[in-house]
Amino acid sequence: MTTSLIATVLALLVAIWMTPKMRQWASMTRLVDDPRRGRSIHAQPIPRVGGIAIAVATLFPIVGLAIWENTISELIYSDARVIVTLLVSALAVLALGFVDDLVSPPAQTRLLVLVGIALFSWLGGHRIEALVVPGAGLIELQVWSAPATVLWIVGIIVAFNFIDGLDGLATGIALIVSSTLFCVALLEGNQLWMTWTGAMAGSLLGFLAFNFNPASVFLGNSGSNFVGYLLAVVALETNRTESTAIALTIPMLVLGLPLLDAALTMLRRALLREGMFLGELGHLHHRLLDLGLSQKRVTLALWAVTALFCLGALSTLSPSGPLQLGLGIAVSATVFSLLHSTGYLRPSDLRFMWQRGLANLRRDRELARLAESISTQSQLTEITDTVPKILEQLTAQGAISGATYRNSVSGSHRIGDTDEQAKGIRSLIRLSPPASGAVELLWRNRSSGPSQRELETLRKLLNRRQKR
Repeated sequence: MTTSLIATVLALLVAIWMTPKMRQWASMTRLVDDPRRGRSIHAQPIPRVGGIAIAVATLFPIVGLAIWENTISELIYSDARVIVTLLVSALAVLALGFVDDLVSPPAQTRLLVLVGIALFSWLGGHRIEALVVPGAGLIELQVWSAPATVLWIVGIIVAFNFIDGLDGLATGIALIVSSTLFCVALLEGNQLWMTWTGAMAGSLLGFLAFNFNPASVFLGNSGSNFVGYLLAVVALETNRTESTAIALTIPMLVLGLPLLDAALTMLRRALLREGMFLGELGHLHHRLLDLGLSQKRVTLALWAVTALFCLGALSTLSPSGPLQLGLGIAVSATVFSLLHSTGYLRPSDLRFMWQRGLANLRRDRELARLAESISTQSQLTEITDTVPKILEQLTAQGAISGATYRNSVSGSHRIGDTDEQAKGIRSLIRLSPPASGAVELLWRNRSSGPSQRELETLRKLLNRRQKR
């Protein structure tokens, strides 16, 4: 217990010391979140490398305890393969998130890398081989062990990426969850995972001082990846009833809010036909903002929902039936109220999403027809002339609001609405030879970005080769 508390305090102090330094470095190197982007709801550029500070603060006491001979180091070395796998995988998702913050690789590429990291974790011993299901007993997964583990790890990482949309929201949720998992490990007498969760809680608390509204630094994709991965794995390890079996009730409950938001996001994107890898402003926290609540109130409300989920999880360890029943009713009522207030239980809202999805499908088809028309009508032979002309036609037809085309041959071309300070949905398309450079497309007055079909149509149109 004492060692775990020391790790917690040490992680807290390192986070408080490290975060301002990372914030300053990010500001100097322009690693900031651009408020002009359509999904941003802040007014000024904010550094977004907080994940590195959290990673250093979390791992510093763990590595220190591993080097110094003590009870925790003995536990680490007794299961070195599992711990090394955890460290390597956590650093890998951190690096992936940092690359994402820098250059924004395609979502499909990021997903494939996450699947690879999750498979590596499975090979290293972090496995769901059997589930303890209330009322059904032990269920052996056998060949489904790897898919179940990958789905769990990737799902939690993606869910934390989704929920990281307001100042301090994801950090506070992760703090509540890690503190709950600390309590679970304490009740189970698991000193190793008490230390891990304590270090996580300390680093998150230290970072939250700079991340709560008004935030001076963001988690970034590096932070949401790192925190999501650690919570996914530690939630499994702290609830392992046997060497291979996982009691999934507590992990599902403590991570219930991010999982609920992720499930609703997939449902909404399917209804809207906008693609599963699309950024938009329809998450639970965005919908609560639309009801007129302030950022702080939404954040505090969702922290309270998470705390209620976590109390429900801890109640499953209690022999008191009335306590479990009472918290179960409270959790159910809270979920119902949240879904109803955000429109997921109102038939009119679901019908509206379905109708908007049909409209989006028609828009994609109209764009495809417009692209075909432009391709057949254009007789230009110089590709550096062709791209601006295509963009002019797309703007004139209302397919885009504006665009900026940059290349090393003819410089910069601005077409339509190109106000760099204006908010809107922006998307970058890099051109392949013979057309060098890149095109930044802008859509105004849209709540979500272009669908995958839209982007693919535009990419093919702008990259087409002209014939004399």
